[in-house]
Amino acid sequence: MDVQTAAVDGRMFIDGTRTWAASGSTFEAIDPSIGRPFAAVALGDAGDVDAAVRASRQAIDGGWSGLPPVRRVRILNRLAALIRERATELAELESLDVGKPLRQARDDVTAAAGYFEFFAGV
Repeated sequence: MDVQTAAVDGRMFIDGTRTWAASGSTFEAIDPSIGRPFAAVALGDAGDVDAAVRASRQAIDGGWSGLPPVRRVRILNRLAALIRERATELAELESLDVGKPLRQARDDVTAAAGYFEFFAGV
């Protein structure tokens, strides 16, 4: 997928749901290499942060901490596999967003997958 021609979903991910900022505010993500916007992104405020923190706390106190370690290992390894499957798309999006060379963005995505694999093995 070419992220420059694909629609970028600029919503936040809170409590398992993609959502726009409660205020409805957005900002334009700018491709620094050409100075043009490529996506409208949710501009969260303190209320959105509070909602995300509450959801995170519920996830930790609820399901995640109660999962058997073998299940958590499977989830972390699956996440790493999904990152690797979508590595090109993720690297292109990161490069587009921050203007870093694509090669460096690819290395960052590979490292991200490796971190999840590492913690799956701890």
